[in-house]
Amino acid sequence: MYVNSKLTGDTKQVDFNVPLDANKNITNPQRIAGAIPTIKYAIDNGAKAVILMSHLGRPDGQVNPKYSLKPVVGELEKLLGKKVTFAPDSVGPEVEDIVSKASNGDVILLENLRFHIEEEGKGVDAEGNKVKADKAKVEEFRKGLTNLGDIFISTPPN
Repeated sequence: MYVNSKLTGDTKQVDFNVPLDANKNITNPQRIAGAIPTIKYAIDNGAKAVILMSHLGRPDGQVNPKYSLKPVVGELEKLLGKKVTFAPDSVGPEVEDIVSKASNGDVILLENLRFHIEEEGKGVDAEGNKVKADKAKVEEFRKGLTNLGDIFISTPPN
């Protein structure tokens, strides 16, 4: 989780690697529920915004709708009692724009970090061959995430 706040901006690494059924319904929200107290604490203590980042499954550095974090939004909204904005990527100008417009404890969930080969440093190309991430692109990816907030909070898996 990154926080943009008086705390200033809070980015929070959460474990939303939750089980989904064939219809993309969450079958066990325990991991999401486990992050709620920390998210609420950041909001209650002046976070301008809370930016949540996670992975789901092993998409091997490729965008794969099967592993989208979008289904998590509804559960988060239910448990937090407030709107959650879903960012369609985890880095880049569109994400930076969404974050820059956030205020008053807004909560933003980034798309699956593992859609980028740079998250794990390795993946599989379109032909199924194992590939490694370029070191310069890994640094660029890290910088893109770091620029989203002022405070980083990592919650352990539940």
